Amino acid sequence: MLWQDAIHTALSLDNGQPKVISDHTGILLRDSFTSYLQEHGISFQLCHTVADMLSLSNKSEPQIILTTIEKVPAFICNDRECKSFHFKDLPINGDAYKALNQYTTEQVVQLLEVVYLTDRHTPLNQNDIDTLLAKASRLQSEKQFNVIVEQLNQLTAQEPIFNNLIAASTLIGQLNYLSYANSQAIEQEIYEKMDQWSQYFFVQNGMEQVYFASTPKRPLSVDKIIPHLLANKYEKVALLCLDCMGFTEWNLLKQHLELGDNEIEINPVFAMLPSVTSISRMAIYQGKREVYNHKAPGRPAEAKALAENFAPQHTTYLTESDTITSDKLLGYDVVSILYNFFDELAHAVQFPPGVEDKTPYLNAAKDYLQKSNIKQDIQLLKAEGFAIYLCSDHGSIVAKGNGKRIEKYLIDGFAKRAVIIQTDNSELLDMEQINIPFENDKKVVLPEGRTMFTYKDKIEVNHGGITLEEMIVPFIKLN
Repeated sequence: MLWQDAIHTALSLDNGQPKVISDHTGILLRDSFTSYLQEHGISFQLCHTVADMLSLSNKSEPQIILTTIEKVPAFICNDRECKSFHFKDLPINGDAYKALNQYTTEQVVQLLEVVYLTDRHTPLNQNDIDTLLAKASRLQSEKQFNVIVEQLNQLTAQEPIFNNLIAASTLIGQLNYLSYANSQAIEQEIYEKMDQWSQYFFVQNGMEQVYFASTPKRPLSVDKIIPHLLANKYEKVALLCLDCMGFTEWNLLKQHLELGDNEIEINPVFAMLPSVTSISRMAIYQGKREVYNHKAPGRPAEAKALAENFAPQHTTYLTESDTITSDKLLGYDVVSILYNFFDELAHAVQFPPGVEDKTPYLNAAKDYLQKSNIKQDIQLLKAEGFAIYLCSDHGSIVAKGNGKRIEKYLIDGFAKRAVIIQTDNSELLDMEQINIPFENDKKVVLPEGRTMFTYKDKIEVNHGGITLEEMIVPFIKLN
């Protein structure tokens, strides 16, 4: 039996008598109950004013009027049966109902769910509520975890086109975060299956498709982030660039910032190939993909590119070490703030023996966020009237050293997860190589799987490769 069934019976919703039900709990107005009414063919209308109810009061349809009005006028009750629904009417045994007004409606729904999943006949006392809510949260997370795994299985059974890769990247970010938050291990088989599926896309020059499809109106790659902002012609805009923020890190940050889904617009974009800072972040600020031969990538070059792209608007390029104040923002139309903490923590974290997931790194990032000013910076930018975007240059994975090395004379650009070589040298290496779109004189050499070019069995959070976690990152607008 569902808790919705119990309320259905208690309120006699199918006795044929049109009703007005005044809900003092908020439960009857939730999707979890109204969708139940729809599934059972019970017509209803939500009314928040007497005027809304007046036109329906003497009609047989809808069968149920649900309202938040505590006292429904008597003349409406002459035409319809009027009922009130309080916390004491919830289908829970015991005295817990006396304390439920201290909890959110969502928490009360979670409580009902867990009670009816376990033992609805056992009396529930006020002291039991928090314990059961913790259990409800775990059950909900486990359910969500399993749903995501199934969604990934369905995606990896389809063709690895870029839209499917984008969908999978957001899902694996959610799965990684749930795994971290609830200490629920992810089977390595899931990563292996996903990596094998997505690898085909990159090996077969799939990034060319991305670049052709990526436009300022609909950016699919990081080089179109600045063109997208320019196309929107903002009077004041702020771009917060979080180095090394993949979708796993984004879920951690979203939790810290306490952002609801209605407060954000997420647009996943591909990093450059390979997924390293010197190339991908330069492409963000240059607003173009032709950055492979830049002689001096880095913050000064990024600040210069930002100013050139937005001229004649006034720009400033700041970092998280700067104290952001109203005075510091005065006179600027375009503000960029670089946050390096994800990247710095990723490269600094030490892994205890036997640990091969992101837990130590995410713990460090979570602790850092408590001391960070990013939340205050965002609040200040909002108060100063800036449209606010968040972006990243690449993500990361946990990688293991393969004990292999490439001779220095062959290397054009080195990262532990990817090495750039001259195409002329490609035949000298018996390792997996992929093309860089439109860069005919260069290739990327990749280590096998989730390994890296460093000491054998060394564990690190690193990037540069072609896994979805490294190659697809969030581009977010704050509403």
